[in-house]
Amino acid sequence: MNKTVIIFFIIAFNLAPVFGVLFFNWQPFEAFWFFWVETLIVAVFNCIRIILSQGRLQDSLSISQPLTYNINKGVKYLLIRIAIFLFYSIFIIVLIGFIANNNADMGNILGTILFQNRFFNLSLLISIASQGYYLVFYFFRSGAFLTSRPDSFAAIFDSRQLVIHIAVVLGAFGGIFLAKNTIYGNYSNTFIISLLSICKCAAELFNYKSAAEVQH
Repeated sequence: MNKTVIIFFIIAFNLAPVFGVLFFNWQPFEAFWFFWVETLIVAVFNCIRIILSQGRLQDSLSISQPLTYNINKGVKYLLIRIAIFLFYSIFIIVLIGFIANNNADMGNILGTILFQNRFFNLSLLISIASQGYYLVFYFFRSGAFLTSRPDSFAAIFDSRQLVIHIAVVLGAFGGIFLAKNTIYGNYSNTFIISLLSICKCAAELFNYKSAAEVQH
């Protein structure tokens, strides 16, 4: 997969919530929950990378060495990320899901959480498939796991989480302003979700560019 195709998939994937609000009646909760669950999916794949990263120097690649497994570091990282995921899930579900919607869409919210939303589930499956593809072809087959350091995948707070936090604040204030002070109140959900998608897409494109520069 070349650079252009990867960029296309990053942009297309981050447009999924916009597509959801336009054609599948997504509310801001579905979009934030979708990206938040994605952070847990990424954490699982990063756990695999941490466990299997060898951290070898370029000079020693030609020398036959047994593989080492960073199991303790990988499991510790994953448990911390799961704890963070569960902690902030409470705020997303309660504040964005129930309170922001005045409990009117409780059935839809619970359905999404319980994986009864088909478009939501399909988007998550695409996320899992793409992460698996990157793991196989850009970590194992490329040999990157030999030189990668475990610590490079062990960040507790990554750009996805920071973007979601920023988008929650900006989206909430922007949505309230549109609803109360303009004639475009009906577009507040579209604004919130689009802002989240654009911010996250920009962060991932920046991360991909930085990673590509490091590899070269």
